Amino acid sequence: MFSFNFFYLRNLICHYFKATRVDVLHSPFVFDLWKNCIRKQKTPDSFLAIEKLRNELKTSFDLVHFTDLGASNEVNKQKVMSVSEVAKRHAKQKLLAQIIYRIIKHHNFSKGIELGTSLGLTTAYIATALKQSKTDSLFESIEGSEEVFKLAEQNMRKLDLQNQVTLNLGNFDNVLFEIIKRFDTIDFAFIDGNHTYEATLNYFTQLLPKAHNETVLIFDDIYWSKGMAEAWNEIKQNEKVTVTIDLFFIGLVYFRKEQNKQHFRMRVF
Repeated sequence: MFSFNFFYLRNLICHYFKATRVDVLHSPFVFDLWKNCIRKQKTPDSFLAIEKLRNELKTSFDLVHFTDLGASNEVNKQKVMSVSEVAKRHAKQKLLAQIIYRIIKHHNFSKGIELGTSLGLTTAYIATALKQSKTDSLFESIEGSEEVFKLAEQNMRKLDLQNQVTLNLGNFDNVLFEIIKRFDTIDFAFIDGNHTYEATLNYFTQLLPKAHNETVLIFDDIYWSKGMAEAWNEIKQNEKVTVTIDLFFIGLVYFRKEQNKQHFRMRVF
């Protein structure tokens, strides 16, 4: 979750007023993406079980040892948290998880990586999209906190999605390289983990060689800090990146060679 600080608030206000108006979008690709994936849509029945589980987790006072491997002041320190607190602080909001689901479903993607399983709620949305596509898929998700990882395994079984995702336990910096080698190409990646400038660019650099013309890399919390915002801006300037869509809470990165380089801001609130 975001720390509600001045940097975050300033960028939130800026984003709201500078967001691209949909009625003046000149990119057919981006307009199609907005219409089919980004704008709010009716919740299908396939989401109900995931959201029921979310509500159960948010009201669970069971305790879990949580190891923070991200960019907080307590990195690599283990602390005891309630499952409720983990769900409220670390699970991606349903609005954003559903956007990610629709992107994967709309593009008919089948091969991807998630950095930051947490309790597995966004993982479940991605796995549901892959299950509905009824094609062979390869989806790997990584979680660094052991007890949270075990809960995610349980949650995948509860939702009958255990066959759609392989969960991996470990620090991203230690296991990502080996996991990437299992892919010839990657259709999508959701990067929701170590929110530092250095780590974000490192993950981008590792994933880049596996990207193809339709690949999307989805970066979480791009305005979490000044360092994350700087990493986002550097990624936008990469010569292989052609289209980026800034949704404030997440950033979408595309590599479509047939398009001129363009950057968009769009509202989801």
